[in-house]
Amino acid sequence: MTVTASLQGIRVFEAAARVGSFKGAAEELSITPAGVSHHISNLEQRLGVALFIRQSRKVTLTAEGLRLSEATTGALQKIQTALDDIKLDASRLNIDTTSSFAALVLIPLLHDFCNTHTNITVEVSTGETAVAKVNTLAIRLGDTSLVDQTSLLKNERFNLYGTSSIVRSMQTHASSLVYLTRWKNRQLPDLPWSEWLAENEGVLQNIEIKYFDQELYGIYEAMAGRGLVFCSETLVSDFVKAKALQPVSPQSVGSRLCYYIPTQSGQHSTKMQIFIDWLASNIN
Repeated sequence: MTVTASLQGIRVFEAAARVGSFKGAAEELSITPAGVSHHISNLEQRLGVALFIRQSRKVTLTAEGLRLSEATTGALQKIQTALDDIKLDASRLNIDTTSSFAALVLIPLLHDFCNTHTNITVEVSTGETAVAKVNTLAIRLGDTSLVDQTSLLKNERFNLYGTSSIVRSMQTHASSLVYLTRWKNRQLPDLPWSEWLAENEGVLQNIEIKYFDQELYGIYEAMAGRGLVFCSETLVSDFVKAKALQPVSPQSVGSRLCYYIPTQSGQHSTKMQIFIDWLASNIN
């Protein structure tokens, strides 16, 4: 025969057993000592056994009470842990994106987002290929011809950038060192480097090229004054505003590359959609 008991009755019993006092349990649970006594008496009646030995100033568990106490304490702790985890997940937003986008765009912007949306905690992970993860919003670099327009964040344009001193020195140096990116993901379209050269014919004379597998490495080298970098306008936007880098030519070029959200809008939670709308407004 199954014995039923209210969750409140179990909570009252567990507190009284743990603190060894009906009065202490009442204070912890913000109810009266008479309420504690009523819940425990009701539970004892349902079980048909005494759970406590009542004494004038304290209560002691019987053998049956000790057995139930060990079970209820562990069970209630599991329930509380699950509730805490669920609440944490409800406020946490996991973002998975490329290393370059995270370092140069997303993380510098996050301070403003977190100040505005104090109820959302953002955690960022990086990787160069899309991996499906539960409860995670992915932001990827992709081929515009393969991306649904409803998933598009921004079409990428490219230009050549350097520090002001490096750009000035182009007039006197016989050759220019240019950093390009050769993607780890071979399915991505190539950089529109040849298109840029065609649009900016004569800007560069002799070119030495070095490759990295992520744009941020070339950008950091350019920031250090070691050469020029051909990269996304999006990634160097803040550096250009701060005059740390400048475009070699006012003529940028479009590309087949874009940043996009792989999942459909119907799969996005409320906090994901809030983040997507905020990000789109900040990078476009």
